[in-house]
Amino acid sequence: MKTRLFFVIAFAFFVQITNAQMLGIKGGVNFANMSFSTSGMDISPKSIVGLHLGLVFDFKMQENLNFNAGFLYSLKGCKFKGSLIDGASSANDGTLTFNYFEIPLNFAYKFPINDKSKFFIQAGPYLAYAMSGKDKTGSETQDIKFGNNQWKRFDYGLGFGAGLEFGAIVTSLNYELGLANLSDDSSADMKIKNKVFQISIAYMFGNKK
Repeated sequence: MKTRLFFVIAFAFFVQITNAQMLGIKGGVNFANMSFSTSGMDISPKSIVGLHLGLVFDFKMQENLNFNAGFLYSLKGCKFKGSLIDGASSANDGTLTFNYFEIPLNFAYKFPINDKSKFFIQAGPYLAYAMSGKDKTGSETQDIKFGNNQWKRFDYGLGFGAGLEFGAIVTSLNYELGLANLSDDSSADMKIKNKVFQISIAYMFGNKK
């Protein structure tokens, strides 16, 4: 049911692209990490480097206020070292990676610098769906399983960012703070959330109207 609802929302936004004033292609680098919160285990995740790539579109709402959104592929995850606090097991080094289809939704306020350049700040929610994932521990790699008390596919959170427009070129820095608990194990107190710092560049294809 959640999967169907997510893609209904995605289709509705895709239809709105036909009304966008500006369309573009966006890509960049993810510095992705995850937070783990639980009792009885000490987990110290480290960042991994991934990428994001996809379509973006932009609507002008008022003189300096715009709404922008996108359809992006985004790689997230972390490197981790986990061990029981009581020392009952040895440490395990591993890497988690997730391939997300993501929809960022932002309100951006733009400050003109000159006729062709603008500085902007933006904020808004994002929705994401994990299409697949990998769990590499030591020399073993296995597919991540979703549901059945393991991982949840759906993620959502808040994004905050700033950037510069130089004509058709848009550069930006953005931080995504995941709010969804990605652990599907209802019997445990584990809470797992995404957090991602992004560096992006986009090329916008002009005014459609």
